[in-house]
Amino acid sequence: MKILNFRSSVISKFILTILIFILSDSITFSQPRWVKVNSPVNVSLRNCVFTDNLHGWAAGDDGVIIHTSDGGYNFEIQNSTIPFYINDIFFLNNRLGWVVANEFLFSGTTILSTTNGGEVWTSELFPDTSQFFTNIYFRDSLNGFMSGFFGSIFKTSDGGNSWQQSMVDSSEYSSFLISKITFSSPLNGFACGGYIDIAGVIWRTTDGGFNWSADVYSPEPFYDFYVFDQNRLISAGGDFEYGVQLSRTSNAGLNWEYESLNLFGQAYSIDFRRPEEAWMALGYALNWAVSYDSGNTWTDVPVTDNAEIYSVDFTDSTHGWAVGNNGVILRYEPLKVNIVSDNTLIPDKATLYQNYPNPFNPSTNLGFGISELGFVSLKVYDVLGNEVAVLVNETKPAGSYNYQLSTVNYQFPSGIYFYSLSVDGALIETKRMILLK
Repeated sequence: MKILNFRSSVISKFILTILIFILSDSITFSQPRWVKVNSPVNVSLRNCVFTDNLHGWAAGDDGVIIHTSDGGYNFEIQNSTIPFYINDIFFLNNRLGWVVANEFLFSGTTILSTTNGGEVWTSELFPDTSQFFTNIYFRDSLNGFMSGFFGSIFKTSDGGNSWQQSMVDSSEYSSFLISKITFSSPLNGFACGGYIDIAGVIWRTTDGGFNWSADVYSPEPFYDFYVFDQNRLISAGGDFEYGVQLSRTSNAGLNWEYESLNLFGQAYSIDFRRPEEAWMALGYALNWAVSYDSGNTWTDVPVTDNAEIYSVDFTDSTHGWAVGNNGVILRYEPLKVNIVSDNTLIPDKATLYQNYPNPFNPSTNLGFGISELGFVSLKVYDVLGNEVAVLVNETKPAGSYNYQLSTVNYQFPSGIYFYSLSVDGALIETKRMILLK
């Protein structure tokens, strides 16, 4: 979102000087707020999955599975019963989870399952040892899918007790690696994959996963999906030579629109924090690809501590996690806001007050008053007009309010910011503030 009309008609030479100085030092204003979490392991974590704001799991090398029940503040190791590489982990809810793992390349697949959140994992070798699965997904407690090399897709309708091979069309690229499966409805499902420097392929089913058709939509493989609704999906991938790529559909997969981004890295994982804000993990590139306009434009943002991130998962706009190499775990934290209100001080009209102190470090107070009940929005923007914080976005009674914005524990960089007050959709005023670290 862009601020098109600032109430201040003239920006002083002093402010312009600061702007030029900051921009010349290449500081990114919309920096993420990711906090590194103490990890109980130091092996590579390739996938993470959260079922709510408290319960999550991550898995990777050496059969490692870790679990949190407090929102990612603390993780504990679970006994997976296996010592080898875990390709994928999936949880349907806080109890039901599955894992696919491989001891050696093309040596069969071990399937783990749990019915108690991972307190106990049971393992079994898939009967057909020629199948090498790298992805597992369950639509509900009974219907699940596995995919991997050679374009194989297997389906279960009894919770994983038995598996049957789905029919995949016989096109030459239908046998490529399938990296991810997802469903947008009980009947409509999608899979993505491919091979580097050959093709990026998307598979589609319209009968609940019994039959799949494949087509090429990019020159490089896809690794992940994000589902907006039954009709709109986005798939992400790329390779180290040509960079990040996307493909999106707005008609349930009948057509896909390909886009190559001018960003180094491969998009291994994609998720949306809010409808307009998306994050892609770029792995060895040590960057995020971030969009603030629903995926239309993207920019790369350095990862906290130069971490190599391969999986990201948001459960809502204020709760997100990411994992990667060397056991790294990151937790997303929104800006902390302390609220003080006084409904006895009712102004004659809606008013936005100048923040104090200004400049500030590490916190400042943002105040406003409204004369009657209304839907209030108080948002913070960087100098490029990108929305970086939402302090208020709800109905408020008449009164005066003060919000303390604190950036102590976050990567909120020095620079000039603007904060705007809107009431019932009408812009009241925009003011400027400066963070000096």
